[in-house]
Amino acid sequence: MSQAIVQRACAKLSSALVDETVARLNFTADLRDTLEAFDAIQPMLDKAEMQPFMDSKVSFWLQRACNAAYKTIDTVDELQDARPQPTATMTRMLPRLAIMKNAMAIQVQETKKLVMWVQEYSRELSGYIADKTIIFQKVIEERKTGPVFEEAMVLKRGSDKQRIIAALLSTEPNITQEHITILPIFGFPGSGKTTLAQMVFNDTHSLLGYDFRAWVHVSPHFNFHTIGKFIICQVSGRGQEEISHSSSDVEGMESIMKRLHKLLDGKKVLLVLDELWEEDPIQLQLLKSMLTFLGDKMDVIVTTCNQAVARKTCTVEPYRLKLLSDETCWEIIKKSIRFEAGEEELEKIGRKITSKCWGVPSIARQYAGMLDSSRDANKWKRTMQMNIWSWGVPSALSSLELCYMSMPPDLRLCFDNYCAVFPTGHNIVKDDLVQQWIALHLVEQSDILSAAQIAEKHITRLQDMAFLQTAELDHATGDDKGAIVFTMHDMMHHLGILFLPNLSYRQAINPQGGRCGAPRSRGGAAGPGSG
Repeated sequence: MSQAIVQRACAKLSSALVDETVARLNFTADLRDTLEAFDAIQPMLDKAEMQPFMDSKVSFWLQRACNAAYKTIDTVDELQDARPQPTATMTRMLPRLAIMKNAMAIQVQETKKLVMWVQEYSRELSGYIADKTIIFQKVIEERKTGPVFEEAMVLKRGSDKQRIIAALLSTEPNITQEHITILPIFGFPGSGKTTLAQMVFNDTHSLLGYDFRAWVHVSPHFNFHTIGKFIICQVSGRGQEEISHSSSDVEGMESIMKRLHKLLDGKKVLLVLDELWEEDPIQLQLLKSMLTFLGDKMDVIVTTCNQAVARKTCTVEPYRLKLLSDETCWEIIKKSIRFEAGEEELEKIGRKITSKCWGVPSIARQYAGMLDSSRDANKWKRTMQMNIWSWGVPSALSSLELCYMSMPPDLRLCFDNYCAVFPTGHNIVKDDLVQQWIALHLVEQSDILSAAQIAEKHITRLQDMAFLQTAELDHATGDDKGAIVFTMHDMMHHLGILFLPNLSYRQAINPQGGRCGAPRSRGGAAGPGSG
């Protein structure tokens, strides 16, 4: 949130520096200093906002940065509103104008002082945030996947596996991409997309005739060279650890493509690209082009949390992986802890625990890990009452974090606002959400698009990432009848609260689930109990 507001403040300052009205007031030097200070802290803001479970030190600094940005925006607005008056009017108003200019000078200095303090404090935090960033990078590194998995622990995904296999077997060559089939699997973070891809990848009975099978964990760091080298390593029988030490295949993409052509010419290949996050349509098209000219026949399975990525990469209909039922989550927990029937009290508690899994198998397994082999009812009750977000970084949360990080700052700003304003399970009409974002200046028009069009793009992107979902209403009345209504999955809502450094955009809302009220101010709280 803070990063987006600081970017707005920088844009305001940049416009003010070329504004004749501001130039006449002789504040250009102070505003330039303020802009340079904001520019200096932006890299730190990006890292700080990406910290889950942020402590009070980082949260405090983000709040101050946000407040400084708000004050800067308001100050520049007032300076730009001080338009020159006609000569006759100026003569009569000279004493008043002198007082106004003095007041503006004080405000500009206070704003500059606040921004300079934020910059100075960022220097004290730099080492601390760098250490936390390294820790998170290790978490990302530990997420690397491969084709090996424990199939005995997978439940209720057999039918999904058969549908994927059937889709691969039934694909017919087309004119434009006759050698390649790209089948994306998309769905909620932690829902088991990687596991499903592993099940298909390892099925050597249904999927026959492949000369090579290759698995590439793409990760957030999309890189053509890395993808090409991983394929080469697996096809040529070299270990993945050799990638970093090899000198023959780091000469550039052209040499990598030549090696791939030589290795795969006339071959049939099954390739899995796990965890594809890249959204740039140009990069994705280049990826498709790269894969199209490899081998005699390429079947590619892509896993992604983003439906837009699935749409852009597919050559056949993408496969949406649904969440599990509470009953299946309970089966996962029972199987993991070897729970036997007949323990009615524990089963009652266990079923309540599964309702907190949200249909995500990785969360069910983590609850199972907390319970372990214990049959102590009190421990089960404590586990039921625990907040999953306090456990550290569960695997489902890691995926959610990466989704959140992939958002540009202005989109994160809108998402954070939604989580700060609306309670879990709240429904909101699409048009109301658009108008709220516009009224709060969360979206502003560009040279090409109106604010409403930008809001529409944000909503589409949040839907593609499963951060917003169309609400299923039993009935609608009045103005809501026929309207598009959105809600947010509980886990996404918890994620937003987790990353919120402050509740800068809190509004008064109807506790019964009515529409949101008008904001009191852009930078202050207006929630229940605010004065």
